[in-house]
Amino acid sequence: MAISRADLFRGRFRSEARPSQPPAAPSQALEARIGAGCLSYTGIDCRMCGDHCDHGAIRFRPLGRGRWLPIIEEGGCTGCGDCAGVCPVKAVTMEAVAA
Repeated sequence: MAISRADLFRGRFRSEARPSQPPAAPSQALEARIGAGCLSYTGIDCRMCGDHCDHGAIRFRPLGRGRWLPIIEEGGCTGCGDCAGVCPVKAVTMEAVAA
């Protein structure tokens, strides 16, 4: 097998043993939480989190005067974090679920 200088330079064919990584700790289940900084509470029509939730776990209930209450369906959130990544004001956070 021919090895190029570029491959050697990039370290792709090292013969030394790599240190093993410790086993990963069991991950905790995460669930989305919507904070008080949510734009929907202030009357700004955003709903980005609901649009990006593939599981339909985030719904919006009208409060009147253009305000909407974001609701996370109990047991519907899978903890994927898609909603937190698109929030323009970072009002959506992922928190560990109490066991």
